[in-house]
Amino acid sequence: MSAAPGTEITAAAERLVPGAAIEPVDGRSWLVSATTADGRFSVRQLDPSLPATRIELIHEFLAQPELRCATPVVGTDHSGTAVFDARLWIDGTVLGSAIPSSEWHSLHLPASVETDALGSVAESLGIFHRTGTSTSLTARAPHFKAKDTIAAVRRSLELNERALATEIRKESRARRWLTASRPLLAQAESNLEQVGFLRDEPDVMAHLDLWGSHIVSGPEAGTAFLDCATIGSAPAVVDLAQLLARNGAWSDDRVERVLNGYTAAIPFPPLQRRLLPWLTALDAIASCGRLLVREQDERRPLSIPDRRAVQSAADRQLELLQTLASTFVPPPPRHYRRPTGRKAASSR
Repeated sequence: MSAAPGTEITAAAERLVPGAAIEPVDGRSWLVSATTADGRFSVRQLDPSLPATRIELIHEFLAQPELRCATPVVGTDHSGTAVFDARLWIDGTVLGSAIPSSEWHSLHLPASVETDALGSVAESLGIFHRTGTSTSLTARAPHFKAKDTIAAVRRSLELNERALATEIRKESRARRWLTASRPLLAQAESNLEQVGFLRDEPDVMAHLDLWGSHIVSGPEAGTAFLDCATIGSAPAVVDLAQLLARNGAWSDDRVERVLNGYTAAIPFPPLQRRLLPWLTALDAIASCGRLLVREQDERRPLSIPDRRAVQSAADRQLELLQTLASTFVPPPPRHYRRPTGRKAASSR
């Protein structure tokens, strides 16, 4: 369990939000809540591994006045190697299911965003992307590379397959995961390779971490996206694939709601639309495998509630993968044997 916030972040909160009532948030050592007469703010310590240039880019993006669907930075403070910032706290409903316990603070779980909410979430995502199309931002941001993603998913598939070898030999969820994942990975690589791994597609400033717990909905703010520390330059389809892969089942209705909502804010290139199932599959392959391995990890056994949460999340990802495989992976060719011997002679 994380330690309670210490004096360093409390001192930063007092500097950034003077006179505020400061409280810990779920015992997380990197985050406190600061309440004033003007509202509630979150004060957080940023990941020390983030380069200063990247932090400045994140803050520059979030400071854009037209960006209404992300938490804006109110003030920043450098204290040695640590960087703290204060952001307006969006009081709303987290669209994804909550993380079960403190052990899961660093492990996001797939959630289920209601179908009726997907259109508005996608439209807000389109607005998020629309404000991040400036080449002055995208040229300086880390660039998403589809080819690297393929290699990373292939490595995770191999490692998880070895870790789940005993389960895969049975008629188990792990076996169904592997059966769906192998052809999906092969088809995804083939389709992405044919279009040059999206190298010629336009980039936006993408969120790149769209778990349900990062999507909130409030009465005034509409839909907003939290934890923008991972933003980078990427084709829009990467975020749309994460939205679909991590937040519910795959169905024609859900996909159409996402696409209709998104295109109400910004056009979506036809080529990226074609690749949406494959990028969704890549994301779900790694997520489902990770959850199955975590469930079977005897060195770090889960409590019964956490185990159920992981099983439920893995089942959700497995259902999505099997739907994608049955819908988009062509069946293997059938081989017909020519009649031989006595039967062939009698037919003449």
